[in-house]
Amino acid sequence: MNLARRAAMLIGAAAVLPLVIFFAIQLSFASRDQRRLVESRAMASVETLIVESDAQLSRTLGALDALATAPAIRQGDFALAYRRAAEIAALNPDWVSVALTDLSGGRELFDLRQPYGQPRAAVFRREPLPAGVAERAVVDGIGGSGRGCPCVVVHRRVRGPGGRDYLVTAEVAQRPFQNLVMTPASDPRPVALVDSHGRFVARSVRPEETVGGNPSQSLRDTLRSGRKGGIYASRTLEGFVSYTAFATSRLSGWSAHVAFDPTLIDAPHRRSLAATALAALAALLLATALIWFTLRQLKEAGRVERRIEEAQKMEALGQLTGGIAHDFNNLLTPIVGGLDMLARQPGLDGRPLRIVESALNSARKAAKLATQLLAFSRRQNLEVRSVDLPALIANIEPILRQSAGAAIDIEIRVDPGAGCVLSDPNQLELALLNLVVNARDAMPDGGTIRISAVPLPAREGSADVELRIADTGKGMPPDVLRRATEPFFTTKPPGSGTGLGLAQVYGATRQAGGGFRIESEPGKGTIITLTLRRCDDPPPPAVPTRIDTKPAIQPERRILVCDDDDAARTFVAHSLEQSGYVVEHVSSGRTAVEAARNAPFDLVVCDFAMRGMNGAEVARRVRALERPVPFLLITGYADSDALAGIGVEIPVLRKPFDGDTLAQAVRAALGDG
Repeated sequence: MNLARRAAMLIGAAAVLPLVIFFAIQLSFASRDQRRLVESRAMASVETLIVESDAQLSRTLGALDALATAPAIRQGDFALAYRRAAEIAALNPDWVSVALTDLSGGRELFDLRQPYGQPRAAVFRREPLPAGVAERAVVDGIGGSGRGCPCVVVHRRVRGPGGRDYLVTAEVAQRPFQNLVMTPASDPRPVALVDSHGRFVARSVRPEETVGGNPSQSLRDTLRSGRKGGIYASRTLEGFVSYTAFATSRLSGWSAHVAFDPTLIDAPHRRSLAATALAALAALLLATALIWFTLRQLKEAGRVERRIEEAQKMEALGQLTGGIAHDFNNLLTPIVGGLDMLARQPGLDGRPLRIVESALNSARKAAKLATQLLAFSRRQNLEVRSVDLPALIANIEPILRQSAGAAIDIEIRVDPGAGCVLSDPNQLELALLNLVVNARDAMPDGGTIRISAVPLPAREGSADVELRIADTGKGMPPDVLRRATEPFFTTKPPGSGTGLGLAQVYGATRQAGGGFRIESEPGKGTIITLTLRRCDDPPPPAVPTRIDTKPAIQPERRILVCDDDDAARTFVAHSLEQSGYVVEHVSSGRTAVEAARNAPFDLVVCDFAMRGMNGAEVARRVRALERPVPFLLITGYADSDALAGIGVEIPVLRKPFDGDTLAQAVRAALGDG
């Protein structure tokens, strides 16, 4: 068989076999639905039967309650009670008799079958009614004695004079219940009512022989199982193999049983199994016919695996850079603070001042580098809020054009629908600036940068905005494109870049819940797309920041500083002492808690990531003291989720910081403005 014929057969199989599977599945569903329909109709029948029998019993129970609550019995006037019972029995033609039994004395006081005054031996013996137990009419079941029975027996306990217990018993004819279960004579499958003792109350087949007797073994087994309803396989007293639907009454404890032909369930079940087998066979044939397609996908699977490896590598790099940034922040805190203090010394000028300022600028650049590392690692605590995207782009446009230079033309088009997005405005501005600078570097001979923002159609209740930056530069080859967002990867000459620009944009965008995509080919330029979440609420109007330059020296203020890093702790303590505060500093969380418990402090300044007890636990314990103390967390810790998990409103000052920033944060925490 030549290759063309084999290909034609495979195409034919691929076209026909899905239809076979479809019809087989449809047949299976149809058979299953037919079975469910039969079961639901059977269950509806038994539930209707239960409702009707409960209605009949409710009328009897109501009449018995009316008799039992009459004053005659409670007052001990049994002759009057006899007459009242006769009147109620006359109003209920199905009642066979009413009897009153003295449970305390163990004798029957009257029975409507006999004239009043002819006592009879006690038939029902019950224990005295326990104190506090509510009295109500209850259904006993099929039974009774004398003419007109078997009957449905209903009892009502009554507390009479002298605290004696009496039992009012009504025997009701079985006929109304028998009428409920009657079926056509041609239907050999029985319908039955069974009382709580497991005896037939009514039965559609041979009632004169079976009422009051015990049902079949399968029915008794079902009742003993404790189930309250459902369908079970049974064999009737007449020997018919059936399925029986049953339900139990909450009022009386009786159960209704309706038997039906087993083929009504078994035949659809067999068709469903056959259809399932046919579908499985067809699926197997289809799978065999399409093996060649699976083989063709192996190459694609390899590409997917490489992408997964790249994603795992990026995640590992994110964890590494987050940890590095944490250590940088701890190291830079005393460096930035100390250099800032030196720069403010009154006698420092000339060359020493320039050296200090140069070192301070380098330290601040290192702090910015740590911020970029955090943005890439997606562990920076971004301030994601509503941002007016058109206004942000308009505000930063002059800086973008200045950064691009005169040889670069910038075209900006913002759709009016791309108004409000969720992002960190500072990170978004920095991302735009980084992307424009990268585009400029890719076009040394000049070109065009196009910035556009358009809303995307809503999907599954959410909507996005696409912010796109496209250039006409030289583009990226595949190997560079694959590594473009790796930290420290750069194609620029040494000294021209850190390799963190795209990494920072990627990390900050993903952390804010957005998406990041690069499209580039050599000679065709680069398109970078940021997907930002759209929001409905406009950002709040900007409030001018008031710079408070008043001195904050208040010698009476006592501050406790806790940090396990000696250099950072020493800087913070020294800086606060220079601001006029009385400072005590400790190196562990447990020591800080004890110090706050034993001495009055106006503020606790504590590092977050410490060995042993971290800052969050210190805050909880200090706030639980009899005299709660205000708290300020200082941290270079990268994990923003851990900070969010503190669960209380605590101001956070992020490392590194200088003395002025520390003083402002302390004044705010103390409530000094």
